[in-house]
Amino acid sequence: MDNRFEAVNPRYVPSWFWRRFVHSRAVQRLFLWTFKRLFGLRVRNAELVPLPAAYILAANHGSHYDLFLGLAAFYEVTGELPVPAAWEGLFGMPIIGGIVKAIPCVAIDNRVEEDTRRVAAIRELVGHLRAGRCIVIACEGERHDQLGDFKHGAAFISLLTGVPVLPISLRGVQSLFKSLSWPDRYRGKVEAILHTPLHPAQFEAVGGTRAEIIERFTQAIREQVAADLDYPPNDAAAASQPERSGQTLG
Repeated sequence: MDNRFEAVNPRYVPSWFWRRFVHSRAVQRLFLWTFKRLFGLRVRNAELVPLPAAYILAANHGSHYDLFLGLAAFYEVTGELPVPAAWEGLFGMPIIGGIVKAIPCVAIDNRVEEDTRRVAAIRELVGHLRAGRCIVIACEGERHDQLGDFKHGAAFISLLTGVPVLPISLRGVQSLFKSLSWPDRYRGKVEAILHTPLHPAQFEAVGGTRAEIIERFTQAIREQVAADLDYPPNDAAAASQPERSGQTLG
C-alpha cells in the first residue's frame, strides 16, 4: 500500500478495514468488472496517454455514477486508482463514506464560501500530484442536464504544478439514474473517451494575465470534453459566467 494517506485531511482518515478493502486487488478487479458489466464501460483512445505519469483528469458530470465510472475507466488504463475531488456530503454516507475516504477522495463543497477550506482542498490535491498520483476533477462542480460552465480548478492546479490536464468525455451517462426506470437505470452503455493531454506551458506561451491564461486553458478543456459528448453543451450559460480568480474547484 502506498503513502497516499499522508496527504489526507485528518477529518477524513479511513478505518483500517476500508483501507484494506478498497485497495485489495481482487476488490478493484471486481469493481472494474461490475462497471463494465452493468454499464458496458469502454475506454477509447488510451494510446494517447503516455504512462506512467501524473495527470489531472478533467471530466463532465452528467450522472450520479460519474465518480465511480471515472475511477473504473482510469483503473483499466493504469491499474491504479486516481484521487478524485468529491462532494463533501458523500463522506458522511454509510458504506459510500468509508469507500471515498479509503480511495482517498478530497472533500469539496463549492456551496461553502470559505477560502480556508478551498485552499486546504487545493493543497491536498497538489500534494497527491507531487507524489506522482493522478487526480480527478468534475469540472462543472455539479450534475447538469446540459454540459455546464467549467470551473477553473483543473487549469489553476495544472499551472501551479506543471502537471498536464487529461480531458475525458463520459459519453452515455446523461440518462443514467435521471430518466430511466428500474432496473434500466442501473444499466447502460458508457464510453470514457480520452483526449490528448493539455500542457500548461502551451497556454503560458501565448501570454496574457494569469486570469486570461486560466480562462483560455479552461475553455480548451471544455471544448475537448464537449467534442465527444452525446448531450448538448449549454454555451449560453458558459458565456454568461463572470471572470473568476481561478481557485474554484470542479
